[in-house]
Amino acid sequence: MISSALVLLLAAAGSAFAGTATSSAAVTASAAVGVTTQTVSTIYTGDRVRDPFLPAAMGGGSARRRDDAKTEGPEVVDIHAMSLRGIMKDDKIDYALFTSETGSSYLLRGGRLYDERQKPVPGIRGAIKIKQKTVELITPDKDVQVFRLGEDEKDKETP
Repeated sequence: MISSALVLLLAAAGSAFAGTATSSAAVTASAAVGVTTQTVSTIYTGDRVRDPFLPAAMGGGSARRRDDAKTEGPEVVDIHAMSLRGIMKDDKIDYALFTSETGSSYLLRGGRLYDERQKPVPGIRGAIKIKQKTVELITPDKDVQVFRLGEDEKDKETP
């Protein structure tokens, strides 16, 4: 792309001094280089990739995210319908990743639960214990749900 622009600049400078005979050669030289234009959407295709936190049967993230943007009002979150997907540790703070039965993703950071749009979920607090690989979510009614990393619904039901 830079070489074609350089050819065009050199050709234009040469045609100014040589006359019209050189200008037709410059047009032929620029056409021979094969200049192509690319847009951001042709280079970056991340918008077509599905959300990794959604099950494959649910389709993906882009259409669902547009539907989520239309919803208004506070979101009602059932902490008992969530599952812990991962725990991460940073230099400053710990993170826990959750998914709900509806396919929504949540992030527990600094004791607060955030939704997919990085907005705090009102009233829900939490604590992460990395060494025990457990996370607690607490509602305003003092309802506590303890999650253990690697434990799925089958393990929870078995006493």
